[in-house]
Amino acid sequence: MVMFRDLNDLKLIKTADYLLDTENNLALIKTIKLLTKSSKRFDYYLPIIKKFAEFVQDIPLKRTKAFKQEISFLERGLQRSTRTLLLCLKYFFPDKTDFESISDSDALWIYAAFTAALFLDIGKLIAKYTLLLYDKNHQLIDEWNFFSVSMINHGYYYKINYIKENKDNLKYSSTPILAGKILDSVTDTFLKNDCLNWIASDKKVLESWIDILSGKKDRLPMTSFMSMIPFAEIDIIEKYRINMPICVDNPNGELFLQWLRREIENGKIVIGEKNAKVIISNGKILISTILFKEFAELHQNCESPEVVKNQFINILQLYQIPISELDQRYRAFGGLSGLNDSSKRYRAVGGISTTQENQKNPPQSFLQGDSSLIFLIKKPPTLTSAKNLINSY
Repeated sequence: MVMFRDLNDLKLIKTADYLLDTENNLALIKTIKLLTKSSKRFDYYLPIIKKFAEFVQDIPLKRTKAFKQEISFLERGLQRSTRTLLLCLKYFFPDKTDFESISDSDALWIYAAFTAALFLDIGKLIAKYTLLLYDKNHQLIDEWNFFSVSMINHGYYYKINYIKENKDNLKYSSTPILAGKILDSVTDTFLKNDCLNWIASDKKVLESWIDILSGKKDRLPMTSFMSMIPFAEIDIIEKYRINMPICVDNPNGELFLQWLRREIENGKIVIGEKNAKVIISNGKILISTILFKEFAELHQNCESPEVVKNQFINILQLYQIPISELDQRYRAFGGLSGLNDSSKRYRAVGGISTTQENQKNPPQSFLQGDSSLIFLIKKPPTLTSAKNLINSY
């Protein structure tokens, strides 16, 4: 009985052509080909997609249980990289329908953004998974070494085990190494192993590429090609979130998110000024809880400001965005000075810190988030030329 269960846990090691031969994957690859247009440039994309497919196989990407839908590393990587290309085209080249006529310098940035979007999750394999290789007779061979890039020719089946320990630091540090190994494994005659060398040929491109793969989104200028990657990730999660019944559980949080976006886009909520209700500084964002009160007053049918805030936090957790609550006395831009930490006691509840203070006149309360929250509430700036990107560096 145990043997039968173990055999059912084994997954066949597949070639790239087999893995990519699904309706969704083929549609995404077709879109990538249409966007890159030039057959010469597409030749730099397809071999990498195939190597990525062989690396991640059918391994499921473990995410929040709220969506009740399992998605693989392969499908998410292709979705995110395709969406990144579409956003780059929309915001940097709005007068074009593809990347055929862009400069070689811009083509390099686009390729770097595409590959970074494709590889963004792969460090999770080392941090969260152990894969065991088996032969045709279902006999255990060995544990797979992820740095060998492909399981093909190393076994016939594989089995997934999950690591319970938190190794997130390993995830971020190993992602650019694994990405470099996959790029360097392409031995196509035309490319001559130039994929990684092409990215490394420009120090600014290489630095940005490594930053995003290492989880350093806060170092990305909002006017960067690379900044399209977190926007693409948010777009994908948002699609799942809106289409799933789970969104009904937090209607006020959903309405507040859309309201906040509109108010910021229309300039009614100003970001970054001293004493502002939304402050962005050094990759952090502070959102005043006064906004929840203002929202509740404008929407008579919604519940209390506290309910709106809690439902908004629930929405952020679906995006895996870390958030904390703090009381704030700020005297300088950025809102980080004037904190009296000795008067605070923090009680961790599901990863959210709740401030408890006994004061007659408590200071203004804020939600604090990182760059992920910034990308969630702000649209990327519309640019007519990638020249603005180059100048930002």
